[in-house]
Amino acid sequence: MNDETIRLLAIDDNADNLITIRALISDAFPSATLHTALTGIHGIELAISEDPHVILLDVVMPGMDGLAVCRQLKADERSRHIPVIMLTALKSDRQIRVDAIESGAEAFLSKPLDEVELVAQVKAMIKIKAAGVLQRLEKEQLTSLVQERTLAIEKELLERRETEKKLQEANLKLQQTQAATLELIEDLKVEMAARTQNEAELIRAKEKAEQSDRLKSAFLANMSHEIRTPMNGIIGFSGLLSEPDVNIAERHHYIKVINDNCQQLLHIVSDIIDISKIEAGLIEIDIIDFCLNELMDSMLENYLPKATSKGLAIFLHKEMVCPACSIAGDQSKIRQALDNLLTNALKFTAKGQVNFGYRLIEGKLQFFVEDTGIGIAPEHQEVIFNRFWQVETGLARLYGGTGLGLSISRAFIRKLGGDIHVESQQGKGSRFIVNIPYNPSGVKPNAKIPVSNRPDNFKGKTILVVEDESDNFEYLQIILEKLNFTILHAWNGNEALQIFSEHQEINLILMDFKLPDISGQEVTRQILRVRKDIPVIATTAYAMSGDRAKALQTGCVDYLPKPIRPEEMAELLRKYLGSNDEG
Repeated sequence: MNDETIRLLAIDDNADNLITIRALISDAFPSATLHTALTGIHGIELAISEDPHVILLDVVMPGMDGLAVCRQLKADERSRHIPVIMLTALKSDRQIRVDAIESGAEAFLSKPLDEVELVAQVKAMIKIKAAGVLQRLEKEQLTSLVQERTLAIEKELLERRETEKKLQEANLKLQQTQAATLELIEDLKVEMAARTQNEAELIRAKEKAEQSDRLKSAFLANMSHEIRTPMNGIIGFSGLLSEPDVNIAERHHYIKVINDNCQQLLHIVSDIIDISKIEAGLIEIDIIDFCLNELMDSMLENYLPKATSKGLAIFLHKEMVCPACSIAGDQSKIRQALDNLLTNALKFTAKGQVNFGYRLIEGKLQFFVEDTGIGIAPEHQEVIFNRFWQVETGLARLYGGTGLGLSISRAFIRKLGGDIHVESQQGKGSRFIVNIPYNPSGVKPNAKIPVSNRPDNFKGKTILVVEDESDNFEYLQIILEKLNFTILHAWNGNEALQIFSEHQEINLILMDFKLPDISGQEVTRQILRVRKDIPVIATTAYAMSGDRAKALQTGCVDYLPKPIRPEEMAELLRKYLGSNDEG
């Protein structure tokens, strides 16, 4: 949704709080319209007259408090569809949270407001309202269609009665021959068959529309649960970290829980973005040369701890050796498709093992993922690739998930010129098979550089970090200081150009593409005109398909999507700068 079309309403009796909310909203949605109200009554009037996409509602207010306002909004047909996010400074009062949800609020935030959490909630609520509006429009269209068709059928029935009456009168008067009468009867049979077929098609269309409505409702309910679950973990354990009596072991556990929930939330958001791009026909293929065996080894390394934690064995089969295993393809989409299959295999397998790998068959790469899990009934072995199927059958409640993974995987594999199918026996396990064309790159993979047990040491190296967000820079600064870098920082594009011109000792640049004055792409072009040999690594939070290609076209040597993981950044820094060994 375009920022210019977004309308938000903030209701708070404290004018300073409204100023804070306006500042946070304007940063995230520069062109959005924010209406404000100091009282619940005024807020209800604005909600009905302006029909905002989201309402930010303070709980504690004089006169009519936020809970009463929310109940009145949800009781009014004109405003009940507007998502409400309740705000309060009472973090520890669980009853307030329960009362807020019972009053009809869709979400709950504690003051002081966290910008990232506020923006995430507002975006989620905007999507929820948009889905609700679409649902109501579809219901209205379906009702109109049924009414129109009913009138048409009634008209046809009336015409038929008139025709039959005229036929009887004609038979009495003209004494038509038996042959003519039989011919007319046959015509009527054809007409009845056509009418019956039309009625059956109408019934099927209605059932399909109702099924779509059920699927969307179930998906929204499940998505709300899927998003709230990791958010609850993140918020809860973040609060526990601030407790004064937390020991080191507890702190490490809390941080691990927060990181795991962040990864889960990021995976959910990625699924939503991917399925939206698939429906819009915006999938882009990014062909690069890569080593297939290195990809498979990396996946084994990633899933081995998960399998071990469940008491499962996991095995990898690789058929080719270098240089045959060097191929040209979209590594990201191949990995994402296999990730979805491996995640499902581990999720639906309680005991036994998971096997995965690939082989070359008749000029095609055939990947496979097989497990000893619950299996899939024969009647479901095709519909599992439909969107939301897991949500529809209730498996999401038992095992979690959005019901989008297999649909996304099939769309990606077909975009790569292949296909995916399943062989399964209920109660004995499943085997997913992925076939894609084999396109050897003809480039011998680079030999792996042995990884030293010593920590990376870049002492004597100077790095310029171009980043306009203070939290992001602080995070990068902490990582880079541990690597013994000399760090220079620019808040915007003009400052980056100035610092670059004054410091010839700069060895590498981390460039954020979204800057407040000049785009990171333009800054990179200007720097490379002066010094072509300096490595520039692009960083961006967009992480959309094609961003890597755009970064390379600009002149960057590589691309690092946010959220940035320390080990990925360290690997790129070793690649382009090397690492000094500490004696």
